[in-house]
Amino acid sequence: MTALRTYIVVRTLMTIPIVFTLLTIVFIILRVMPGDPITAMVGMKAPPEYIERLKEEAGLNKPYHVQYVDYILGIIRGDFGRSLIWGRRPVLVEILDHLPATIELTIFGFLVSIIIGLTTGTIAGVKCYTRVDTSLRIYSIVAYALFIPWLGMMFQLIFGVYLKVLPVGGRIDPGLTVGWKPITGLYVLDGILTGRFDITMSALYHLILPSLTLGIVLSGAYTRLVRANMIDVLSQDFIRAARARGLSEFKRFCLRE
Repeated sequence: MTALRTYIVVRTLMTIPIVFTLLTIVFIILRVMPGDPITAMVGMKAPPEYIERLKEEAGLNKPYHVQYVDYILGIIRGDFGRSLIWGRRPVLVEILDHLPATIELTIFGFLVSIIIGLTTGTIAGVKCYTRVDTSLRIYSIVAYALFIPWLGMMFQLIFGVYLKVLPVGGRIDPGLTVGWKPITGLYVLDGILTGRFDITMSALYHLILPSLTLGIVLSGAYTRLVRANMIDVLSQDFIRAARARGLSEFKRFCLRE
């Protein structure tokens, strides 16, 4: 128990310099890229004085080292600035507004990845060093290397535009939200809590494409992990002894229990 506690504390402390490094890299990249967000938002034809006023409000006219200190201190205080697009709303409010949708997608994407990863990893482990195993290992490499936005757009194009069987956007059919108030922001759960199972089914229907996209990419790592553990278990002495006695594959595996 002490070792586990130490491991958790160490890993937590290690995230601090990692996050700090990532924030620094993001800050530098955004400053060295040509152009600026103000000009990109209002366009090149906007009056120069108007652009300068917006830069002053956003703090982009300060020296880089001052901007960096303000940037880090703001994040530490939980102040992520204000959106330049959505009516100058605080960025933190925007994040919190979309957090339930993110959590919902994360849960279902994780479930899809576990189902695919366990299935492919188990088959690859049982059929190790065969063509099936080779094919599934190639799948795991390709899936893990896929670019999620590209895969999502391909699924939208195939299932939404060409086949027209799945929605390509939104969380729910718009007409269902009239007079309905979500409780947690997780539409699948809220539909059940409010007795609106039509909302639950609609939310699940809209989650198919994004969950499948996220799940396929994540499943690559689980495929390799499950395969490695399956090969390790199937090579242990009790499995070899059961195989020597002529037991079926199912009975050999059940011996582990």
